[in-house]
Amino acid sequence: RGWNPSDFPYNTAHRVYLDALFPDRPVVLTDRDGHQALANARALALAGVTRASQDPANGRIERDAEGEPTGLLKEFAAGLVRRLVPAPSADAVYASLGEEMAKAAAFGITSVQNASAGGLTATESRALARAASEGLMKVRWRSAVPFDRNVTSAQLARYVAMRDSTRNAIVSFGIAKGMLDGTVDAKTAAMLEPFVGGGTGLPMWTQPELNRAVASYDSAGIQIELHAIGDGAIRMALDAYEFAAKRNGTSGRRHRVEHIEVPSLKDLPRFKALGVVASTQAMFASPDASTLQNYAPLLGPERASRSNSFKLFDDAGAVQAFGSDYPVFTMNVLMGLWSAVTRQMPDGTPEGGWYPAGRISVEAALRHYTRAAAFAEFAESRKGTLTTGKYADFVVLSEDIVTGPPETLLSARVLLTVMGGRETWRAPGF
Repeated sequence: RGWNPSDFPYNTAHRVYLDALFPDRPVVLTDRDGHQALANARALALAGVTRASQDPANGRIERDAEGEPTGLLKEFAAGLVRRLVPAPSADAVYASLGEEMAKAAAFGITSVQNASAGGLTATESRALARAASEGLMKVRWRSAVPFDRNVTSAQLARYVAMRDSTRNAIVSFGIAKGMLDGTVDAKTAAMLEPFVGGGTGLPMWTQPELNRAVASYDSAGIQIELHAIGDGAIRMALDAYEFAAKRNGTSGRRHRVEHIEVPSLKDLPRFKALGVVASTQAMFASPDASTLQNYAPLLGPERASRSNSFKLFDDAGAVQAFGSDYPVFTMNVLMGLWSAVTRQMPDGTPEGGWYPAGRISVEAALRHYTRAAAFAEFAESRKGTLTTGKYADFVVLSEDIVTGPPETLLSARVLLTVMGGRETWRAPGF
């Protein structure tokens, strides 16, 4: 996992690059965002993907001028090949969980909100239960439940029971995760106007379908988070939340829109008006090669200028909660702060920052990572600020990142991480 379109000539991934290296062994590589997969000819053959194959629902098989699959599989089409990849063993999943929690603690993280679409696998659930029973959890873990198109009352009752039975537990549930579109880099984000070069993305729901599903979860009191990157998908999410609130007569659900990369300026005030949380990712403002060479050109200057502009949400009065979207980007909070504050790469490029009007202060970015993130999971009474009576979740840094220059964010180190009064990370020599 981890490739970007900018890694390939003309920003176009193609199986010929894999075929040259792996002519006989099946290979499938997932892109950084997790919304595209590149398969070689051998993998396509094993999966039965040919020029006669039809695009699956919410997926696209990219083809060349002659109609042959190029190996690039977008969104749900990637499942045609991924289904052949052996699942990791229970021991491997448990070992990986321990490694990832240790990494999170070393970055100063005490809580994670896991937004995997479809919820946890059975193996992942058992790994978390085992770590919790053995007292080895290094972060507070909140997981999502599935967001189903035709959810039944029995399913809703089960999701409510999962939430209520794990409330305040170190491993908890309580939010449903849905996918409305793809990504800009894959040209599958649902846009109101075409990308540069054509196409308006791949919306995964119709508005009536989404309205019904959101209203069902909302009526059961279940919080919802909807992945929406393009301005078209973002508007769909807000329209569905507004529909549910009016139909059910509800409020205070703290429904969320995840990513919100390219919002329409007209929709920004609706977050505060509807009480919808803007769940954004600080690292998404990082102007790396993919951003500058593929992402921004696909949007064009006007839309790129408001892309991942965290100040727009602050100015609109929205509650904005920061995350990482790991493993899409690093979960290193200090690097996330640097990105939000400077909109530059660590080497200081581009000079002046990428659309610097979107910058925010260190204080604002810290608030989004802490107090607002706790609010986004109904946990502000227990964590998010250093206040008497709340959990002793805190981090000790080597430098004062608030009063120092932005470069302090690059030199500062996490010396100590404490969760609930228990040390989960200590830097060597500290």
